[in-house]
Amino acid sequence: LGGLGPTVVGYGVEGAMKFGVYELMKPIFASLLSSTEGDTTAVAYLMASVVAGAVAALLLCPMESTRIRIVTDPAYSDKGLLIGLPKLVREEGLGSIFAGLWAMLAKQVPYTFGKQVSFDVFAGYLYVFFLSLQDSIQLDDSSIKWAVSVLAAFCASIVACIFSQPGDMILTETYRPGTKNKTLVDDFRSIHGRNGLASLLHGTGARTV
Repeated sequence: LGGLGPTVVGYGVEGAMKFGVYELMKPIFASLLSSTEGDTTAVAYLMASVVAGAVAALLLCPMESTRIRIVTDPAYSDKGLLIGLPKLVREEGLGSIFAGLWAMLAKQVPYTFGKQVSFDVFAGYLYVFFLSLQDSIQLDDSSIKWAVSVLAAFCASIVACIFSQPGDMILTETYRPGTKNKTLVDDFRSIHGRNGLASLLHGTGARTV
């Protein structure tokens, strides 16, 4: 349970921003693109997911920095969020809690896009599919809504894992103990040096499960 406090607070805020900002920005981008010819729904969803992922990453970064320090540094192991975060800022400066921001963006933006947009797409197709079968299999509206939500979420989670796996590898490398003051390019080179581009997808099966 080490680092539970930053995890709960961080991913609580991250989840709220990821879903909230995404739903907030969809109609805004749809309105901005309304004068463009053709169906711009997918583009609006994509742009909304990028903004939502960026906001989520920015707010999650301080919590993740604190969590990693609590679980890897003996000097922080007995500190919770309320003590650990101020201690980290005091000792290493405000910038230290955002040191992994670019790596966090590399994971969170593709993850948000993969999850949010694909969920909307899968849900749309599944609604059409189940409604076409509604009379023959006698499903009521609540059953259809439940089935669509579960199946669309299941499919979206797999897409999100695949899309964000390279970013997650970079994020893991960024926060690996003993790897301070490395750039995003350094992290990429370190991962790539192990087994080429295939290294960026290492662990995809475990994440998908």
